Amino acid sequence: MNRPVSFGLRIPPCRDAREVAECVAQAERVGFDVCWLPDSQFLWRDIWASLALAAVATDRIRVGPCVTTFETRHPAVTAAAAATIEELAPGRTILGIGSGDSAVKTLGLRPTTLARMREQIDVVGGLLAGEERTFDGHAMRLKAPPSGRVPMYMAANGPKALALAGELCDGAIILAGLEPGLIARAFERVAAGAARAGRGLADVDVCVGTLCHVTDDEREGARIVKPYVVAIAQVGGRHALQAIGIDIDPPAAVGGVYPDLSHAEDWPAAMDAADQWVTDDEARRYADAFCLIGPSDYVAARLRRAVDAGATSFYIRHLESYTLPERLLAAFGESIIPAFRQ
Repeated sequence: MNRPVSFGLRIPPCRDAREVAECVAQAERVGFDVCWLPDSQFLWRDIWASLALAAVATDRIRVGPCVTTFETRHPAVTAAAAATIEELAPGRTILGIGSGDSAVKTLGLRPTTLARMREQIDVVGGLLAGEERTFDGHAMRLKAPPSGRVPMYMAANGPKALALAGELCDGAIILAGLEPGLIARAFERVAAGAARAGRGLADVDVCVGTLCHVTDDEREGARIVKPYVVAIAQVGGRHALQAIGIDIDPPAAVGGVYPDLSHAEDWPAAMDAADQWVTDDEARRYADAFCLIGPSDYVAARLRRAVDAGATSFYIRHLESYTLPERLLAAFGESIIPAFRQ
């Protein structure tokens, strides 16, 4: 693959939508290629209203949800919303979809199954292409977007989900880690799915996601990831942690942290709560395997290593859910993105 390196930034709609739009405009100014806004009704402002303001505040950067879910957003409603954003930002809209996490679980719903995901992707893709789809016996169609399509990216981690993304979508958003072996394994699974559709890996934009925190303080870098280590163990990821020498068994919920450890409103309190299960050494081990935590030059070197392993597209997200990624904007704009543009 000969794609240029592309950087996407996660900006949670955690403030007034006008402030969020200005943050997206700042991401455009410093050189980011994509801006992703997460969708969760109890955590943030409405995703589509925020994306609309971001679209009209920018000229070049691509925008989209990362990710929305068909369990809270009906496929027809999602298609209409994506078509509206595409009208505001022609050729710059991406539809990021996933099975659902906080948006789904807080309502007592279950994540989308892969079989249902396959059906819903077909519905949304058809509607965005101006085709008819039948709902409750009624054949309906949408006003198609100006471009005639909106690229769909699917968040995927497990082998079957990665293959489905490779088979049906324009892109796959993965959180498999940054080590070359982990990247290669995820790419192989996406490629296997692409082959089922008569495509190759070059036809799928595999976006490598990673948590990132730029700091010169080693102690700060260790503690800031601890809530995620505990959260991974809570949702069935103990085996993945054991593979890197971390064996913890926290309770399903940790009292005093709202709404949960990975989306805590008070991140310092979440770090304090996680201290009882995760040591600094274990946190550094997790960060080294799955995150970008450290000074700017270290972050750039790790990204370069991932590029050498075949990654060309990155989804960069800071750890907190209720702040804008101002430190990442500064670090990537000042040194990291320019290093890859030269």
